[in-house]
Amino acid sequence: MRVRSIAAAAAVMVVAVVMAQSASAQTPRSPLSSPPAADVRSAAAGRSIKLAGTSGQLNDMAGGPVRLASYSLVFDAGQGHYGYLRKGDRFVRTPYREALVSPGERWVAGIPDYRLWLAQRKVDLIDRRSGRKHTIPLHAPVTSPQWSPDGRTLLLTAYKPHRDGSLTITGFVTMNVTDRTPHLVKAGPRHHVAHWEIGRLFRFYFTGDARGVLAMHDGQDIAPKDRRIAAYGLDGKRRGFYTGVGTLDEWHTVDPFSPSGRLFATFVRSGRIGIVEASTGKIVHRIGHDIRTFAGWYDDEHLIVSRQHAGTHVYQRVDFSGTGDIELITENLVPGPAEYKPHLERVNFVRRG
Repeated sequence: MRVRSIAAAAAVMVVAVVMAQSASAQTPRSPLSSPPAADVRSAAAGRSIKLAGTSGQLNDMAGGPVRLASYSLVFDAGQGHYGYLRKGDRFVRTPYREALVSPGERWVAGIPDYRLWLAQRKVDLIDRRSGRKHTIPLHAPVTSPQWSPDGRTLLLTAYKPHRDGSLTITGFVTMNVTDRTPHLVKAGPRHHVAHWEIGRLFRFYFTGDARGVLAMHDGQDIAPKDRRIAAYGLDGKRRGFYTGVGTLDEWHTVDPFSPSGRLFATFVRSGRIGIVEASTGKIVHRIGHDIRTFAGWYDDEHLIVSRQHAGTHVYQRVDFSGTGDIELITENLVPGPAEYKPHLERVNFVRRG
């Protein structure tokens, strides 16, 4: 694979243009070391906490770098979500499809309504320190909230609505918790989405340092070796592409970047995750063959993924070999009138404050 570097404007960020040579030609390399075995044993056992609304059980590890702060259950054959928020050692249902907790756990961003295909023109910001809720009107309908690593800026994907209920993605919104003023930025190609695609395709993510954003540029109709992820500055100007490095798990992933911001995760094919070095655009690891979803990073050396076998759904901590050493959540899927009864679809493990 040939890599062409793109210079960052005003030192905003550095991205790599990965040309359309197959990313699978890269030889995986391991710049990070694995934790001592004693650390794995000490972290493996935690308190068991029942997850409300589902059969799921959380293995809550007090000494870990992250903890489960919220989750969403899917119901009605995938048409809706119930968002649950952590309060102490229990989880309570909210009026949101997703109650996304910031790193440090001070702020919660909530998108009202349970229906997944509806973008909303407002977002609730809840200050957990004071208990105050701020309802923020927006200039455009939005979905897909994400917090910056410092827990102070919210990112949302913005749309232009059409009479038939479909939407065109127009860019993104950023909002700092200090002034709570939304800033709409036009960016990217104007992808048209409808029904189940809304919030699932072409959403925006912060880069590892939150000085820019990423989004899928191409869809599944483009060959994997040519499929691109675009990188933008916060001004909406495109800085470059990552080409042939896989597809972002846009529906299940809260944040694709590692805590250090050096790596991000994609799916290079069904069941297999690629770990991409952000500064070079090289795939440095390929992980697993039966992974269902990528749920985030545990630390710089471990991911959180889900696997499903028969009627059991498990979220695991895995290393770069794909080995799962800790089961974080175990859920028995219960058949219902439409596929399964409400069950876990998105989980939000956050950095501790």
